[in-house]
Amino acid sequence: MTLPLSLNALAAPPSPHRLDPVEVAAPSDDGAAPVTTTSDRLGLEPRERPATVDVIRRQDIEQQGLRNLIELYRSAPGVSAGNIPGSPASVSMRGFNDVGYLFDGIRAVDPSMVSRNLDTWNLQRVEILKGPASVIHGSGALAGTINLVPRQPDLGGDHYDGMISYGSNDTLRLGIGTNQVVSPRVAVRTDLSHSESNGYVDGTDSRVDALTSSILIQASDRLLLSAAIDLYSDSYRTPYQGAPLLPATLARDPSSVVSGPDGLVLDESIRDNNYNVDNGSMAADSQWLRTRADYQLSQRWRLINELGLYNANRDWANSEDYTYNETSGLLDRSTTRINHHHRFASERVYASYDGDLGDHRHRFSAGMDYQYTDFDTRRRFGNTGSVDPFNPDRGQLPANNAANYDTRVNYDSTVATRALFLEDAFNLTARWLLITGARYEFMDLDRGIDDLDSGSRTEFGRTFEDVSWRVGTVFDLTNRSQLFAQYNRAAAPISGLLLGNIGNADFDLSKGRSVEAGIRSQLWEDRITLTTSAFRIDQDDILTRDVNDPTLTVQGGSQRSRGIEATLAVALTPRWWVNFNGTLVDAEYTRLVNGSGDDLSGNRPSNVAEKTYNLSSAYTLASLPLTLGGAVRHTGDFYTDSTNRYRVRGRTLLDTWLSYPLAGGTLTLRGRNLTDKFYADWSGYSATQVYVGEPRTVELGWTGHF
Repeated sequence: MTLPLSLNALAAPPSPHRLDPVEVAAPSDDGAAPVTTTSDRLGLEPRERPATVDVIRRQDIEQQGLRNLIELYRSAPGVSAGNIPGSPASVSMRGFNDVGYLFDGIRAVDPSMVSRNLDTWNLQRVEILKGPASVIHGSGALAGTINLVPRQPDLGGDHYDGMISYGSNDTLRLGIGTNQVVSPRVAVRTDLSHSESNGYVDGTDSRVDALTSSILIQASDRLLLSAAIDLYSDSYRTPYQGAPLLPATLARDPSSVVSGPDGLVLDESIRDNNYNVDNGSMAADSQWLRTRADYQLSQRWRLINELGLYNANRDWANSEDYTYNETSGLLDRSTTRINHHHRFASERVYASYDGDLGDHRHRFSAGMDYQYTDFDTRRRFGNTGSVDPFNPDRGQLPANNAANYDTRVNYDSTVATRALFLEDAFNLTARWLLITGARYEFMDLDRGIDDLDSGSRTEFGRTFEDVSWRVGTVFDLTNRSQLFAQYNRAAAPISGLLLGNIGNADFDLSKGRSVEAGIRSQLWEDRITLTTSAFRIDQDDILTRDVNDPTLTVQGGSQRSRGIEATLAVALTPRWWVNFNGTLVDAEYTRLVNGSGDDLSGNRPSNVAEKTYNLSSAYTLASLPLTLGGAVRHTGDFYTDSTNRYRVRGRTLLDTWLSYPLAGGTLTLRGRNLTDKFYADWSGYSATQVYVGEPRTVELGWTGHF
């Protein structure tokens, strides 16, 4: 949120050692790069951050036509994303699948639980902090943290936004928004979005709706108040869960998209087939309530209080896994019925200082976090009738009873998290900044498991403690170039806190550490923005099997990733821009044994690509004026599970668009995957089942701002 000028002046007193502010990202309709709490709570300028933070702004979203979170995540350097049955919009980053999730700065325990593939209309920006963030946001998220920031009210004046688009597969998107200045000190923002589609696989209709609303009150020159309530709903009829691998001898149109040692392939002839039951469904409704009070205690001190409340109901009733049976020649199918009732409350209060220590600028922040999570779930697992892979008679989901579901359990879990944290930024010299931070966290877990088949109930609890810390530095080579480096020590639960079983109750938190160093520069009269970094992340004490008895699960496994990232934005002329980002990552398990006693050390984690890049450019013909744009998006090969038996070939996709000013907005004709490439973009639960990517699509849309 951008503070009014009068409050900014109080929060940032002049100092002879203050670095001149420099914008390090392409300009956007958000104005200057926002000071956020995703990477720190010290109010650091983007050029002062000792880590990589990618910000996808409203202008980026509209320019690239990023309709949902999966498309948005994939536009960022080194980020891969896709759907799995229980966690839409899952993310892999820097060689790890452990990614944190924030909503307007509010953290969720077990982020995969709250992840949904939301429409992007209601978002003002998305911030992606690379590397561990335990010091700032709590245990977990070794790969990075994603913060979704809804559109915010401002006191600058009334304005309105609108969007409509229609395209392939009867895909319709609508969006409206308004910012109303009620008085010189009060502004209200409301945005509504609706999207629906028939899907590119048979019988996969979907609908996604969102209403976000917030109020900003400058109660006085010292006190800034805000509150927001957001409502989200999505519903998928017989959602797509992927395509099974088939024997090459059976496939009607075998492809080389997936390769393995046993002759299984991805058959292009079944790319449109849906093997879910006819009455399958996936739906979720959630509500977020947030308040924030920012009080200027004095010229140097501020006090901030942030409260968040969350409530969600989620339901799944599907056949999710399909495995080819060589004996019958059919696909054997599992069935799943799951529902969640998920609630949490989050309270954070902290004080920040911006002043001097001796003759040097000194910024300091300290505070406490409390979050209470209450989670109930009913889980039923069974099987249903097998189907022909080429002409599936999908049938109905079996009735919910003991005869059809051989695993029936109910979980109830609570997690209370308490934390103390502090951060410090000290200017050693006018050009050299030192950043440090530490966090103590205490988690109290209680869980009950009702096994309906045995009629038994198991109750257990566990507490976890951890101290995370980081040290980073930024050095100004020039007023337009900075060197930065950071070391993190972090921790993460070895499995989901909300769903772990009693067998995992005795395991400690796994330990992680990360180092990153890089340089960011603005060149050629600020027409070039370049950021490059190298990183390494290690995680110890992950779950593995005892080498002498593979039936025993123990801690002692480890994994590592190393890589480099680069982001380049160039304004070649006032009408021609080029953007590039790319990542090379070497990720592997350095110690891992599976249940068969196989040594998986040296294998790559699932859904982790070694190489990704995005190249986009647009040129505006001033005489028309017509904008011609295009994007090339590459994701390298990846494996479907930790055994690395099945390798999914990388893909390179081509998108193009034409934009023309019309009726106070922009009319855009956009084509995606223009070559109609057949590819797999993600792996689900089963190693022999992958998600086929979307074929060629076109859409016509209009977006306006008034």
